[in-house]
Amino acid sequence: MLCRLLLCLPLLLASLVSMVSAVYAKDDVGAANTIIETWGQTRQGEKVGRVSLRNDLGMTVSYIDYGATLTAISVPGRHGQFANVVLSLPSLQAYETSKRKFAAVIGRYAGRIGNASFPLEGRQVMLPKNARGIALHGDPDGYDKRVWTRQDFADDDTVGSVYSLLSPDGDQGFPGMVRVEVRYSLYRRRNEFSIQYRASTTTATVINLTNHAYFNLAGAGSKGMSQHVFRINADRYLLTDDKRVPTGVIASVEGTALDFRVAASLSGRLSAMPVLPGGVPPGIDHSLLFTDWSKNALTQVAQITEAGSGRCMQVWTTEPSVQFNTGNGFDGTETGSEGRAYEAYDGFAFETQHLPDSPNHPDFPSVVLLPGQVFLSTTHFKFSDCK
Repeated sequence: MLCRLLLCLPLLLASLVSMVSAVYAKDDVGAANTIIETWGQTRQGEKVGRVSLRNDLGMTVSYIDYGATLTAISVPGRHGQFANVVLSLPSLQAYETSKRKFAAVIGRYAGRIGNASFPLEGRQVMLPKNARGIALHGDPDGYDKRVWTRQDFADDDTVGSVYSLLSPDGDQGFPGMVRVEVRYSLYRRRNEFSIQYRASTTTATVINLTNHAYFNLAGAGSKGMSQHVFRINADRYLLTDDKRVPTGVIASVEGTALDFRVAASLSGRLSAMPVLPGGVPPGIDHSLLFTDWSKNALTQVAQITEAGSGRCMQVWTTEPSVQFNTGNGFDGTETGSEGRAYEAYDGFAFETQHLPDSPNHPDFPSVVLLPGQVFLSTTHFKFSDCK
């Protein structure tokens, strides 16, 4: 009997190898590039998964189901050294208590809405007010504080996930039941990551979606952005009141610290800005309007380089504007995944979106979504060595 087992052992091993090979062969597109794991459980008992993607060049992207939040984008520098360039937190519990919305999806409406109200089809829509009497980023129950449903995918060009969320009629005070999808795609053969937003509604509503990532191209956890250089194809910006709500006036960036049409560092520009309302240190937290915006056309709007690492990030989008924030509000009270507390100016946000308070300004690009229409928005982040 033992001899028979010994004689059969090679056949059994060969059969097992064949079975394993068959599993990988069946899902060979992207199978080796995606890791899915349980990352934690919310205070309400909802399980949260984490997905980690890797492309053929070694670039990796990670994100969690909570808030559809990006937790890492690791890209090479000038000499091939990899570093994560997205600021992140070390645990699910830290994300649940944070108010900074690290790299989460923001909705229903990214940005401020003055007086937490706006007119729509002959009636005034009232939203929950924050302490300053405005609505901001869908608070207090924004999309960044919810566990999204995830469907992973892999095709010949990309690997990634599609997150979906059903936002009921009256959610955050907004009319209409809205179905939202956010597609995260990492390209296999180039260091490029894209975010595509899609939404539909049952009733006329307004919508403005973005991702609230903070970047530091020297590597998350690095102090400051002294070697970052920004080129932003934006020729106008919004004037705002003491609550940072747009007044409706669109001004030229000419002669201001917001003019990055020619590549420039932040040196001298942050201190030239006034102290922001609420005692936030001086810096940039402004809506910039892109010069050559064309609806639904994917256009390069910015290039950011970091001299020390040699990393370059291009931003391409279909959106008309960006909320550019230089991390003025970081105050050392939150420690990142790297074990270092984030201080002022340790990262920048580049939130491609429509303009804040658009529902109250008919001359701004419209954010109204009607039944039968599909909201679409796309932003790509392309990484390379600085040339």
